[in-house]
Amino acid sequence: MKGEILHLHLGQAGTQLGNSAWELYLLEHGLGPDGRPDPNNKDVVDGGSYETFFTETSGGKYVPRSLFVDLDPSPIDEIRTGGYRQLFHPELLISGKEDAANNYARGHYTIGKEMVDNVIDRVRRVAGFEPNNQMVVCDPRNGKYMAVALLYRGDVVPRDCNAAIAALKAKSSFNLVEWCPTGFKLGINYQKPMAVPAAAGDGGLARADEIDAEY
Repeated sequence: MKGEILHLHLGQAGTQLGNSAWELYLLEHGLGPDGRPDPNNKDVVDGGSYETFFTETSGGKYVPRSLFVDLDPSPIDEIRTGGYRQLFHPELLISGKEDAANNYARGHYTIGKEMVDNVIDRVRRVAGFEPNNQMVVCDPRNGKYMAVALLYRGDVVPRDCNAAIAALKAKSSFNLVEWCPTGFKLGINYQKPMAVPAAAGDGGLARADEIDAEY
């Protein structure tokens, strides 16, 4: 499965162990310190194996799916200025201004608390966002819908919307998940859609009394 593993390296120990671990991963995958395939490595693995631990950029570089977090900036700075400074994404190297000095309350309630939202945001971005899925090809006949949104604008009444939902449910090719059989969100705006005026060399858009968008 593509991108199913995300490494979280927390604290000084986690950061230093993580840096050493990625050094090993690079050797095993035949990659150089900058994340590019090493032509001198004779034991290069199959290209598909990169996708488990790494994310490939448009320039052919492989970036680790990892997040380094530490209140003390020194361990993270060692990575930023070390031999693997070109390997990791800068936004995934998160450090504070000072450590907690072995004080749990200080790390949990003050300086550590200030970093929580930023760390969670980066974790969600790495774990849940896949650029290649923005224009994914999907065949709805092979699965089921979790939710459907119907957005109407213009000369539309609720009765017509309910009829459209009933017709959609009656199709054999349309299936909702069992635990949410009423997963429809309906939006009606009675204002007619605006017509875009024609620009130079452009035909513009024709006027319409009603439009429907389905998601």
